Amino acid sequence: MIGVVVAVLVGGIVALAVLTVTRGGAAKTAAAPTAASMLPVGPYAALHVAGPLAVSPNGALYVADVAANRVLVRTPAGRFRVVAGDGRAGFSGDGGPAVRAELASVSDLAFARDGTLYIADGGHVRSVRRDGVIRTIAGSGRGRPFQAVANGTAALAAPLGPARSLVGRGDPLSLAVSPSGQLYISTGSQIVRLTPTGKLDTVRGVMKSGPYAGHPLGGFGPIAVDRDGDIDVAGVNGWAIWRVSPDGSARQIGSAAGARRSGGDESVLERGPGGAVFGEDGPAVLRVGQNRLATAFTFGNRRVNGEYFWLTYFAFGPGGITYADEIPGDSAFEAEQQLVSVRDSQIRLLWQQGSPATHDYFGAR
Repeated sequence: MIGVVVAVLVGGIVALAVLTVTRGGAAKTAAAPTAASMLPVGPYAALHVAGPLAVSPNGALYVADVAANRVLVRTPAGRFRVVAGDGRAGFSGDGGPAVRAELASVSDLAFARDGTLYIADGGHVRSVRRDGVIRTIAGSGRGRPFQAVANGTAALAAPLGPARSLVGRGDPLSLAVSPSGQLYISTGSQIVRLTPTGKLDTVRGVMKSGPYAGHPLGGFGPIAVDRDGDIDVAGVNGWAIWRVSPDGSARQIGSAAGARRSGGDESVLERGPGGAVFGEDGPAVLRVGQNRLATAFTFGNRRVNGEYFWLTYFAFGPGGITYADEIPGDSAFEAEQQLVSVRDSQIRLLWQQGSPATHDYFGAR
């Protein structure tokens, strides 16, 4: 058991708290939700390198294994089962069981309220519904970096990027689903939304004020969408967050000069309980408020089970729980990759993998 100092945002003030790091099931107050998977599952599988995270509407934690080209769900017993991907890198399986499909370079996961899982799979977006069948809903698997998609393009013909775009290289796709079920895709150069007719509408944001008033917003990174249709986007050039309103006007809502960010090209962006927007900055989760980014909580320079923790992905679960992991990256390299949960001022170590997985991941790139 290890004590970790963490800064927690309470009433807008960053306060220090001592978090207890435990292994296995020792910390019952920080246990993961005892929720079954919403989707059909395949065999048990080892997690090699934990990547993008998503929490289903019933509270189950899903994680992309970026080294094995799979999406896994964590069971109440703490093991992982396959939800999508047969472990081979490629593009196949449409119309069949997701567990038998080939995936490549999964860069994001997102859930709709009806339990549909969306997977950013290289230059495609694929869906897995409650029947466990996988289907491609957007992306041709072709395209070059920052290639524009014309408004009204058929979703399956859209050049969203090559089929095997690599995480951290090129333009990995980012996904967000509004409370009403509208799917948005960030391509790196623009944001598009999937229409009921199977086309992609472009979302145009024009700066409302400041020195760039009247200019279109560019450099799109990860996105989050609220119930009012506002789209929050993390910029890839410098650490800042903008908000695009339904009328197309854009304004900056948060910035942090000199933020370190993760090992990826841009930060992860998540909408938390109550609608607040959160980003990350290396060891810290940041909350957007009053046009600035304040630390919600941080792992600082402390160690989790003997390793410094530098988060890359995070996701919010039920009951005040936050999941976070780290992934090999240019500035986020760790000898041991970890997946943790944070709740009630405690950290629980959910999974840890040593350096062989790290070498395998880099070798696959």
